[in-house]
Amino acid sequence: MKTKYTKMQSNGNDFLVAEDYGIVAKTKELSDRKRNIGFDQLLYFQNGNMPKLRVYNADGSEADNCINGLRCVAFLYGLKNTYIQIKNKKFLVNTTTNGATVKADMPIVSKIHNWFVIEFGNNHIAKFCKNIDEFDLKTEYLRVKSIKPFNKIKDFNMSIFKICGDIIKIRTYENGTGETLSCGSATISVAYALRKELNLNELKFSSRGGDTKVNILNDGIVSEASAEILEEGFLNG
Repeated sequence: MKTKYTKMQSNGNDFLVAEDYGIVAKTKELSDRKRNIGFDQLLYFQNGNMPKLRVYNADGSEADNCINGLRCVAFLYGLKNTYIQIKNKKFLVNTTTNGATVKADMPIVSKIHNWFVIEFGNNHIAKFCKNIDEFDLKTEYLRVKSIKPFNKIKDFNMSIFKICGDIIKIRTYENGTGETLSCGSATISVAYALRKELNLNELKFSSRGGDTKVNILNDGIVSEASAEILEEGFLNG
């Protein structure tokens, strides 16, 4: 039996999308960029009256959120004004000409020392960083994850960011995957933290994979970025 898949990317954050749950067991194998298709996360999509999305990291662990994944699925299926559920949260998606918007509820933001701590379905920590391009993000992630009180925060992603005029540069190290070219939930998390800190409502982010616009409204937070299909094919069962 062959399983259809679609490989997609949004701002360099790449995914394998499939509707067959049997493929989930092969996530770690298939995500290997040297020996197989290679991707950051696998997206298992269940279309229907209430579409559902389950997200699996490259190491096979299940993620609690994925904004760029939602964007890719919305674009692939041409979804308009449609809610997609990830675990116990729902997100409103709308396809655009070259991507999709994703609307979410507001995150919860607090601060520990110079780190923002954000709960957005998944957990994030983030801080300002002057030398963002040279910063050793992996080493810092491993260091911080091992010390109190951060070792009590479950499966967090770490971001660093820098305000450069009207653009916010951002890099993210994702739990279970490593540094990715972009992370949609991290972008939203940092955007809302900056709203709380600097009263900013319309923000433009630049990651190594591309650009994202974020608008913070009274009833939610909306991110917009591009998405594209990279390849389609079939996997042997």
